[in-house]
Amino acid sequence: MKTKTLKQWEKSNLDLDEFLHPGDYITEELQLQIGECVPPVYCTQDFLQGGDPDKKEDGVYFYTTVANLPDGRFLYLGILPEFKQ
Repeated sequence: MKTKTLKQWEKSNLDLDEFLHPGDYITEELQLQIGECVPPVYCTQDFLQGGDPDKKEDGVYFYTTVANLPDGRFLYLGILPEFKQ
């Protein structure tokens, strides 16, 4: 599976949630864009959730979520409910 990049996203003129699909591998640069535009709402060694919620359902906020894999790759997980710290 090909890794999606920040440059590809910028050229696509799509919203991030239209460009990425759960299960996509992304570059570290794109992962940093997700985590650094707005301070992340959740950040550990293994997971990152972007700081602005993408949606809210029944009082629960959902965020762009990325997993940092043990092999050094980054996996887009989708728009998931807020993880608790």
